[in-house]
Amino acid sequence: MGDVRYLTLEHREVGGKTESHADLLFASERQGVASWLAAPASMGSLEFVSPDASMVTSAVVKNPRSIMEELFKMIGTGDADFTQHLAEFETKSGVNVLNDITAPLGGEVTMAFDGPMLPTPRWKLIFEVYDPTTLQSTIAKLVDSFNREGNAQGHAMQLTKRQVGSRTYFVISSPNKPNAEIDYTYVDNYLIVAPDMGTISQAIQSREAGYTLAHSAGFQALLPNDGYTNFSAIFYHNIGPVVGPLVEQVKASAALTRQQQQSVDVLTANSAPGLIYAYGEPDRIVVASNTGFMGFDLGTLLTMGDNGPFLPQMFLGGAMSH
Repeated sequence: MGDVRYLTLEHREVGGKTESHADLLFASERQGVASWLAAPASMGSLEFVSPDASMVTSAVVKNPRSIMEELFKMIGTGDADFTQHLAEFETKSGVNVLNDITAPLGGEVTMAFDGPMLPTPRWKLIFEVYDPTTLQSTIAKLVDSFNREGNAQGHAMQLTKRQVGSRTYFVISSPNKPNAEIDYTYVDNYLIVAPDMGTISQAIQSREAGYTLAHSAGFQALLPNDGYTNFSAIFYHNIGPVVGPLVEQVKASAALTRQQQQSVDVLTANSAPGLIYAYGEPDRIVVASNTGFMGFDLGTLLTMGDNGPFLPQMFLGGAMSH
């Protein structure tokens, strides 16, 4: 962030719709962590997210291997033993981090809470993957390595396959935690991860049926007036369906004080859907929104962080503050 020259904010009314833009301008072409955000592109991973999602973060980044190389360099600068520790890990696990973990990955990643939040949040992660075979082999090696190192402490993980029709699911579980598991499968060029196979199956079915967030009327209404639909990153929220049942439960459980009722009213009033989006350009990052988030406008969100602008940190990661 040392190369930042200007942060400019613009707030305007266009066609009866409010727009806020923030332009983070750098002294030269974006470097370091700020350069990890890629240029705007179509986000195919959003096709696995339904219009029922309450919160979604999606981004396109530059080559994951290059990012990891830069990250290793940054860590090594502050930790003289890092290179040795990395070499020891790779020797024990049989996994080369750059070649076996980051090289098979593409530039898209999406995290979503999609479906009921109670009693257990229905989360999902979607990664773009160019080489599923290498990535799957790497996951198996990591599980085996963990078991070799962890069995002395009584911990173990199991990697199993489950065939459902023509699709193969993989399940990572532990005998010590029978009610917790991580499931995943590969679909086209994507890896979908969730806490159960039902969530993954629903994501695939929604995509096949065209029942997706990006094509929903509610999401389309939040897009910029210029109709530009390619972004470097987005943050979508629609917490109304989540807040509603919680508010009713609170009201039913106890009598609310006047102040508590006011807090509930504010929360309910600010639970409408919203979209914040970012564009990564060669020498700048532009963040924009027609809505803001939970009653906060874009200007407030950009300046509320203790270690610098909040939204750029959200899109680019906490490493920006170091």
